[in-house]
Amino acid sequence: MKVFVSVKQAGRRKEYIKKEELVLDDNPASLRELIMEIIRKNVESYNRRPLDSLLFNYLTFDEIEAQVSTGKVGFCQRVDERQADAGKAVETAMLAFTDGLYRVFIGDVEIESLDGPLGIKDGDVLTFIRFTMLSGRMW
Repeated sequence: MKVFVSVKQAGRRKEYIKKEELVLDDNPASLRELIMEIIRKNVESYNRRPLDSLLFNYLTFDEIEAQVSTGKVGFCQRVDERQADAGKAVETAMLAFTDGLYRVFIGDVEIESLDGPLGIKDGDVLTFIRFTMLSGRMW
């Protein structure tokens, strides 16, 4: 199943990350299953990244321009040899959802329950809206 994912940050007019295609292995029945699959795919992708072994890193102008459209410019390499733990990442994501740190929409419909029916179809647009905490100084 192919869906499109867009991540937005509250308070920004533009999309934080443009819509990216995501191919799901199967049709998730609940938001919990969807989040677990997305995290599993991202952890696998992260763990496959090469360790930063170059003496001098650089990006070409074309690479920078391509990454600017995603909202983050980087070398896409790891500097830490430890592997990410998908189980801990899933646990953190579920806690963040229940704490209200992000919301999930399919089209214009908000998904409010982790375990309710999802009803996702091929070609749907999933939007994750991330809420950030305000911080400041008292002095």
